[in-house]
Amino acid sequence: MKKTKRVRRRTSRRLLYSLLIPVIAVVIVSIALYLSIFSISSNVRLDGVEVSLIKPRLCECCSQYARYLSNLGARVKIAAVDDIDSVMDRLGIPMELRSCHMSFLEGYIVVGHVPAEAIKKLLSERPDIKGVALPGMPPGSPGMPGTKEKPFVIYSFNSTITIFTMTPPRP
Repeated sequence: MKKTKRVRRRTSRRLLYSLLIPVIAVVIVSIALYLSIFSISSNVRLDGVEVSLIKPRLCECCSQYARYLSNLGARVKIAAVDDIDSVMDRLGIPMELRSCHMSFLEGYIVVGHVPAEAIKKLLSERPDIKGVALPGMPPGSPGMPGTKEKPFVIYSFNSTITIFTMTPPRP
């Protein structure tokens, strides 16, 4: 009888562990994904940088990107528009560099979910360009859900388009 109870206890413990371990793993992975989406680089700050962000009215990832910049110390003002493409047309932003929003900061145009490291590089080097862009809406970029699948290529633009910088791949 004692042996049967011990076997039952062991079996119920194994069952409990076999159920708990996947649940704990899912929680850990969820937290890691959340932190990767909204991570704030401890060595990059944008304290005092004034950012005017123009976005479509209903775009939530643009609001997340604004929050990302604010959390790094930038002072972000948001303007919502009905037609972001017409604004980009007027500013001469090349079609192949477009994203869902753009920002103006310290005389530059920043298009898309550009990481703070690239913005910091832009502001420290102050190149003679119109702006920088991270085209599209890459997964894992600031403000975007998902996991970063490859390095982000940030382009500079003026009368020509060139690679401004690349982010390293995730370890």
